[in-house]
Amino acid sequence: MTKNAKSSIYTGIYLALFFSIALISMQVFSIIVFSIGSILIIDLFAKIIQKFFKLPRKLSILFSLLALFIFIGLVVGLLIPTVIHEVSNFLNFLESFFNNKEWKKLFNNSFPQLENNISEFLSGLQPKLFEFLNYIALQIPNVGQKAGSFIFYLFLLTIYGSFFFDTFKNKLLFMFPKSIRKNTLLFWKDLYIDLETFVVSTVFAAIFVGGAAFVATNIIGIKYSLILSVWAALTNFIPVVGVIFEFIPLIIVGISSGITKMLILLIVMIIIHATAFVFFLYVLKGKTRINSVAVIVSILIFGYIFGLIGPLIAVPIGILLRTYWNHFISPYLERS
Repeated sequence: MTKNAKSSIYTGIYLALFFSIALISMQVFSIIVFSIGSILIIDLFAKIIQKFFKLPRKLSILFSLLALFIFIGLVVGLLIPTVIHEVSNFLNFLESFFNNKEWKKLFNNSFPQLENNISEFLSGLQPKLFEFLNYIALQIPNVGQKAGSFIFYLFLLTIYGSFFFDTFKNKLLFMFPKSIRKNTLLFWKDLYIDLETFVVSTVFAAIFVGGAAFVATNIIGIKYSLILSVWAALTNFIPVVGVIFEFIPLIIVGISSGITKMLILLIVMIIIHATAFVFFLYVLKGKTRINSVAVIVSILIFGYIFGLIGPLIAVPIGILLRTYWNHFISPYLERS
């Protein structure tokens, strides 16, 4: 058996053990996954601080952790209470929008065929939208009960994981036979770089889209600007498909604000997303990106397997599978 084949078997076993955690407890698996994402962000910021300010590694990690927790504290303390208050008003608006068929005001019987097509679409969307909202409402009590322990262990793992991340990387190779460590090192190194790049660029893109959407909606004069901008930031964590979910409430609120404001809002949001996409491509420059069709298929598959967390981790899992394929499967298939 070749060294590459041995590496693929050992790596496959460890990855299978990792994903088997989801079979035991989805909450534990979610905490670990989100902790890994947080640790990758902390690790990158620590490197930047260490490089520019010439600080020791552990002190750089400490400052990175403080910056992250201060940011989260500000978001939780200032943003969430306001969003929760605005959600009830937004739900009342949605009910009124569909009951009064407010989209008809845009046409005034000028384009009957287009009006009929939009009416059919929105009439079909209404039960699905409210079914989704009811599902979310039913999940809130369960989430609320588990949120405390989830946040506690997430913070705990992030703190300890950040300080011991370098040690973990150094000790990881000792889980493999000495003869295949070199082959295995290349796989884990590429996986680490690709995952860190994806996680960090996605977080920055989400913050940019959410912040820009908040500014744009306020300038244009669109109602529910805060909840729409938060929704825009959250859906940005789901590549490709998330944009579709983002634009549905934007269009609904835009319609109620008048055709001119709706068109301006859509144009501005397209420009914002184009800017975020250019930034994303710049960060991923020189790295292999996952095909959009593969992303959609991954979201469907892993959303079914892992539930709500599935769409969020679909692309990271895709990156993992692609890296595994490039390092272990492809060389085997391409040999003469």
